Amino acid sequence: MRLCFMHINCLGNNLYLQLSTMNSILLKAKAFFLQHKTLAFLYFAIALLSSIQLLVADQNNNFYIFRASSQHLLRGLPLYIEYPKEYFDFFYYHPVFPVLFLPFSLLPLYPSLVLWLFCTAATCYFLFRKIPLPKEKVSIFLFLMIFDVLNNLNHTQTNPFILAFMLLAWVLMEKEKFFTAALFITLCFLIKGYGGIIALLCLYYRNWWKMIFYGLFWFLALNALLLLFISPSMIVQYYTDWLAVISGNGIKESYSVYGLLKNMHENLPEGYILGSALAILGAFLSMQYFIPARQKSHIVAFLLIWVIVFNRAAESATYIFAIAGCIIWYLSRPANKISSVLFWVTILISSIIPTDISDAFDHFRYDNYLKCILCLLVMADMFVYTIGALRNSIVARKTVEL
Repeated sequence: MRLCFMHINCLGNNLYLQLSTMNSILLKAKAFFLQHKTLAFLYFAIALLSSIQLLVADQNNNFYIFRASSQHLLRGLPLYIEYPKEYFDFFYYHPVFPVLFLPFSLLPLYPSLVLWLFCTAATCYFLFRKIPLPKEKVSIFLFLMIFDVLNNLNHTQTNPFILAFMLLAWVLMEKEKFFTAALFITLCFLIKGYGGIIALLCLYYRNWWKMIFYGLFWFLALNALLLLFISPSMIVQYYTDWLAVISGNGIKESYSVYGLLKNMHENLPEGYILGSALAILGAFLSMQYFIPARQKSHIVAFLLIWVIVFNRAAESATYIFAIAGCIIWYLSRPANKISSVLFWVTILISSIIPTDISDAFDHFRYDNYLKCILCLLVMADMFVYTIGALRNSIVARKTVEL
C-alpha cells in the first residue's frame, strides 16, 4: 500500500513538472509573439506572402477596379457602368476614391500592387499600435488582427485602411484633436460610406459640435480635388450614379442580418430591418450616454460590429471591422467566463480558422451565416453588460442622493 502511494505521488510530481514546463513554454511563446519586433515582422511577412500569391495567381480584380476608376476619372469617363474588358463587377466606391487612389494608379501594375499591399500592412501595424488600451492588450489586438488583415490583403481590399483610419479617429478624439480626427472620419466616408459611422463617437466628447464644421470643411476640401480633373456638372453626375448603384439591387453580397432574414422570409421589407437596426443602435448609444463611467472602447467596439452585421453589402472580408470590434470588446470589458468562451468561439470560427481546410466546414460556416450570428451574440453580450452598468450607475446615484 505504501509503495502504491509513493508511486501515485511520484506520478503526481511528474505531471506537475510537465504542466509547469508546458506553462513556461506557453508564457515564453506568448511573450515572443507579442513583442513589437515579432509583430512588425509578421505584418511584413503577410504583405510579402500576399504579394507572391497575387503575382503568381493574378487574382486581382478589386485592384483592377481601383486602378481603372482612377484612369476613368482622368479620361472623364463614367465610373459606375460596366467595363467587362477591364474587370468584372461594378465600381461601388465614393466618387472621390479615384483621386485618393491616383498615386497607385500612375505606377506600373505589379509594382503598384506590391506597394499597395505593403502600405496596407504598414498602415495597420502602425495605426493599430496607437489604440488607447494597455500596452499588452494592444499587442494582443495586433496579433489577433493578423488573420483578417491577411484575408483582406489576399483580396486587395480597402477595408484595412478604413479600419485603421476609424481607430485613428478614435485616438485623435481621445486627445481632443478634433480637426485632424474629422479628416480621417471624412476619409473613411469617402472610401466606403459606412466608414463614417465612427463619427457618432464624437457625441461623447466635449465640444463635439465642432466636429460637424470640421467634417464639413474636409468633405468640401476633398471633394474640391475632383475639380482638378472634371467639371462641376460631371461631379453631380458621379454622385447621382453613385447613389443609384449603392441603393440598387446590383449589390449581391448580403452576408449579414439582411441575408439571414431574407433567406427566412424572402419578401420581408428591407425598411423593417433598417428600422430595427437603427433602434438597436439608438438604444445602445442612449444607454452609454447615461453611464457616467462609460468606456469609449465599448462604444467603438459596438459601432464596428453593428455597421457590418446590419450592412446589406457585407461580405466575408468586411468582417474585419466586426472582428476588430469583438477583440476590442474582449480586451476592454471585465473578465467573464461566458463572454470569454463566446469570444474565442467567435474569433476561431470567424477569423483564425482559414478557408479551404474543409469544403464542408466552409459551406456550413458561410451558408449558415455563422460570422453574423456569432457577432450578434457578442452584441447581445455588450447589451447585457451595458444594461447592468446603467442599472449600477442609477443605484449609485440614488444612494448618493439619500
